[in-house]
Amino acid sequence: MGVSIKWFFSVVVSLCVSFSANAGLFKISINDLGGLTPSQSSVFDDAIAYWESYLIGVQSEFNHNIVIDASGVALDGVGGVLGSAGPTGITQLPDSTFVYANKGRMRFDTADLASLESRGTLFDVIVHEMAHVIGFGTLWTTDFFIAGSQSNYVSGSGRYTGEYALEIYRREFVENATFIPVELGGGAGTANSHWDEPWPGGSSDLMTGYLGPYPISLSDTTVASFADIGYLTSVTHAVSEAATVWLFLFSMGLVVRRHHQRSTGASTRRLQIFQAMSV
Repeated sequence: MGVSIKWFFSVVVSLCVSFSANAGLFKISINDLGGLTPSQSSVFDDAIAYWESYLIGVQSEFNHNIVIDASGVALDGVGGVLGSAGPTGITQLPDSTFVYANKGRMRFDTADLASLESRGTLFDVIVHEMAHVIGFGTLWTTDFFIAGSQSNYVSGSGRYTGEYALEIYRREFVENATFIPVELGGGAGTANSHWDEPWPGGSSDLMTGYLGPYPISLSDTTVASFADIGYLTSVTHAVSEAATVWLFLFSMGLVVRRHHQRSTGASTRRLQIFQAMSV
C-alpha cells in the first residue's frame, strides 16, 4: 500500500513539473505620461488584470515583462479614432524563437476620453489597445526581419493561419476552416491587424476593428491567437493541462470537492468580467 501511494504522488509531481517547464511568468506595467484623470488611469489596472487572467505565462523558462507608456493626447477630435497603440520595443527570450513586445505605447484621444468613461466603454477601448501592444495584429508575423520567429499572417492576404488560433476557430466556429478572416478595410491601423467584420465570431468580438455592438465579447479564438506569438493562454494551455491533472486525480477518487469549488469560482469570475464589459 505504501509503495502504491508513493508511486501515485510521484506521478502527480512529475505531471505538475512537466507542465511548469517552459512556463515563464508574464507581467504588464503602466507608465502614466499624463493626460488621463485618476479614474481613467485606474481603468488600466483593470485591463492589466483582464489580460493577465487569460495570458498566464510565456512559452519560455524566462519571465517576461511589458512596460506600456500611456497618455491622453489630441488625435482627431470627437469620434473617429479613439486611440492607437503598438509595441515600441521588442525582444527575444534566450530559449525562445518568438519575438515579444517589451515596451509599448497607448494613446487615447482626449476629445473622446470623458464620453467613453461616462458611457462605460473606456475599459473596452483600453483592453483592445493593450492587446495590440502585447502583439495582436502587430507581432503576428516577424520572420521577415528576424528569421525563424513567428509567421502567422501574410499582409494583404486577409488570412490568418496561426496554428493555435486556427485549431480553436475550427472547434468554435468553422469546422473545416483553413484560415481566420482578417480585416482588409478601414485603412492603416485597422486593416491587417483585426479580425474581419463581419466574421463567424461576431461583430461584437473585442478584436474586430470597430467598437460594438454591445455587449462586447471575447472569443476563445482571440485568446488562442496569443499562443501563436509565444504566450501561454487559458484556452490553449492551462485548461487542457489542468483538466488532464484533475481527470487523473478524479479517476483516483480524490479532490472531488476541491474540483467543484474551483469550477464554481471560475464561473463567478467569468460572470463578473461580462458584467463589466456590458456596462
